[in-house]
Amino acid sequence: MKTERLGLKLFFFGVICFAAVFNLETSPFRYLVPAAPFSECPGNQLAGDTYVYLYTGNLISKGLMPYRDFFDHKGPLLYLIVALGIAVGRVAGVWLVQTVFLFAAAFFAYKTARLLTGRAASVAAASLAVAWYSLGETGPDTLAVPLIMASLYSLARFVLKDYAIGRAETFGVGVSFAAVLLMKMNLISLWIVFAAAAIVTSLRRKKYVFLWERIAFFLLGASLVVLPVLAWLWTKGAFDDFVRVYLKFNLTDYGDPPPPGNNLLYFVPMIFRRTLQAAVHWALYFCYNLPALAVYLCLLFREKERPRKVLYALLAAVLLLSVQLIGAKGWHFVYYCYPMTADYLLFFAVAFDYIFRLASRRRAAAAVLFLLLTAPALRALVIPPVADIVKRQRILRTVPDADLAAYGRPIRFDRPALDLARYLRGNTPPDARINGVGCAVYWYADRVCACPLLFEPEAKLPYRGQLPLSRFRPLSFLPAQKSYRLTFYEDENGDPPEYIFERRHRNIRLGKNGAGEKNRSGELETSPEIEARLAADYELVYKNEQYDLYRLKR
Repeated sequence: MKTERLGLKLFFFGVICFAAVFNLETSPFRYLVPAAPFSECPGNQLAGDTYVYLYTGNLISKGLMPYRDFFDHKGPLLYLIVALGIAVGRVAGVWLVQTVFLFAAAFFAYKTARLLTGRAASVAAASLAVAWYSLGETGPDTLAVPLIMASLYSLARFVLKDYAIGRAETFGVGVSFAAVLLMKMNLISLWIVFAAAAIVTSLRRKKYVFLWERIAFFLLGASLVVLPVLAWLWTKGAFDDFVRVYLKFNLTDYGDPPPPGNNLLYFVPMIFRRTLQAAVHWALYFCYNLPALAVYLCLLFREKERPRKVLYALLAAVLLLSVQLIGAKGWHFVYYCYPMTADYLLFFAVAFDYIFRLASRRRAAAAVLFLLLTAPALRALVIPPVADIVKRQRILRTVPDADLAAYGRPIRFDRPALDLARYLRGNTPPDARINGVGCAVYWYADRVCACPLLFEPEAKLPYRGQLPLSRFRPLSFLPAQKSYRLTFYEDENGDPPEYIFERRHRNIRLGKNGAGEKNRSGELETSPEIEARLAADYELVYKNEQYDLYRLKR
């Protein structure tokens, strides 16, 4: 028995370490020969949104404020967490923060699964959940998972222990809720469902004192997170902008109403979108939704113990509400499986428990079920250099004239951004006024964009004039086009930026057959309209295979 427990502990610890080293995108060891361990990891390709969060975290360290000085519509706590990691050690510091979060998620995932199943099934379920969610991008959808897991453990115990929960535990649930709320507000389905159940049950049992006392401790925990963040925004003069962007913009202006099939697509593929891409997305990201919901509903009707019946009903409700909240706006289909890891956790646990019991009688059937359960997450075990060899060959076919040998293996798609950033660091002052769309460039160059816009906003929002940097009002001034589409920003004095960098319309973006998009002459294409517009006031000073850098004529 002791040997079995030790083996399970070593296996679980190994899964967590593998996920932290090879799956977390900010890991300096993600590739077998990292370009610069514990530095800015220039050899590691990060997701586009990750560069946005790194850049915004870096701006906070320079004294700028979210919503007031730069536009992004995620919660303020996200920027503060990333800024903390940057202060610890740039990208590697963010990785260390994520690693702590990963271990916390694994701990609470195991503890939660143990409420219903044995050690082996709990270790397997927690391992699968950790490997699954660690593949997500560095942002609110992954940083929120440990907090959701922690509250899931407390709230599941609350239901299974006949609605008994201590004051300290209630306080902790409030802390987790507020932290997630201030990272991404559409990830709070867990607390909505369980809070409704707790209120209804307490009122039915006439436990009024207990209810009000737990509400007070929940709000006290939430205030411990909310009040300092709001005070920080208020004292820095960014509170009104926070209300305008994070609350009003997200709730009323961001995204279009989804087509009717959007939420169904989270459960059944290719009903409303009959495309191969939709089927692949579903198979890779949301194939657990329908089995998890089916298992929770089956257990609800078959379970004899009332506490467990209630727990399964609540888990099914959380899963359904999660899909409704995250699918209500926007179109980022693939991101949303990662914060739903907690919704799958107990499904994993009971499934593994059944499979392990079945293995003693029908090994073949157990093996098939085990493969079906784990196959979608097996890509978590593919070390990045393996997939990167294929990417290297596609790049070489796409840009055959570029000398890529000096950059070694693996090749990163953001290398042109890194090269431009190196030029900017070596040839521009730290306070240079630079404009262009590309947070990777600003992050590597350690420079600040002259325009508060960090990305192309929703096209439906009208352009209504120039953007003063001092008091950015996104709901009034969002442009409809990127800067390289003839929109050049001036400051409040009417002065243009000294430098403008443009990413050419057609670059090394890969086509279906691995070949890059090229114009009729066979060369990577830039825009004649841009060149004509810039020629009057700017001169080309730097060029690589993706970017052109222009300097204001002196």
